[in-house]
Amino acid sequence: MAVQACALSLRLGLWMSLLLPVLPGAGARAAGARWSGEGTTPHLQSIFLGRCAEYTTLLSLEPGNKNCTAIWEAFKVVLDKDPCSVLPSDYDLFINLSRHAIPRDKSLFWENNHLLVMSYAENTRRLMPLCDVLYGKVGDFLSWCRQENASGLDYQSCPTAEDCENNAVDAYWKSASMQYSRDSSGVINVMLNGSEPKGAYPTKGFFADFEIPYLQKDKITRIEIWVMHEVGGPHVESCGEGSVKILEDRLEALGFQHSCINDYPASASMWRESPALHAIGDISLIISLLVALASSSQA
Repeated sequence: MAVQACALSLRLGLWMSLLLPVLPGAGARAAGARWSGEGTTPHLQSIFLGRCAEYTTLLSLEPGNKNCTAIWEAFKVVLDKDPCSVLPSDYDLFINLSRHAIPRDKSLFWENNHLLVMSYAENTRRLMPLCDVLYGKVGDFLSWCRQENASGLDYQSCPTAEDCENNAVDAYWKSASMQYSRDSSGVINVMLNGSEPKGAYPTKGFFADFEIPYLQKDKITRIEIWVMHEVGGPHVESCGEGSVKILEDRLEALGFQHSCINDYPASASMWRESPALHAIGDISLIISLLVALASSSQA
């Protein structure tokens, strides 16, 4: 998975991930900023608590037993730390307070196809990827960090892996990924993008480094790999080829039963049928309109 795994809905997640960088004061990186990543998301606490409340009210498998205020208090400990000195273990209490059961056979791991994952999972109705688990939901598509030499939040920029390994957002996803893997059971589904130019399975990435090593072999029946190809896009890799073969060999060496399917039918239909995944032209028009509105508001 990548740092963003799922916003409150597919359409909102898609639009906001595209629109936030062009709107004034939306956590975008400022000119001459210290770090290479986007700054702290404005209204971070309100967004976090709102997502938590929505999840525990509408989607949680264990409704009524999660204290969103306590979860926020555990999360915000990292906001007092140096922006390049945050470790996955700093999120331990946050993870422990927000953990809940993941139904057997419903885990969905992925790389380089966030929107398709969100669409196919259907807000936990079909599957439950990390971004649809409470501790993944509250931080998805958000950014946060403390100022480097001050006590306040940095709204101009935050470090990414390009700046330092122990940054707040990567540490969050590392911690969440490890816990998600430990809690997954039964049939494990893995969705990869066979049209990705760099290969469907990044040999250095969250799935490779922070999810596969933490899968509990005694809890897992088998692992199903789905190599999806974008409609009209290139077929860079398929089952048994390139990096997918590397993944298959790794799972074999670890003793996991596994299989691989190219363009898993139920999921592939999402590419063809979901307007949200193909209406890029319409979204571009909306972006252009909002850019114009933002420009006029600053004039």
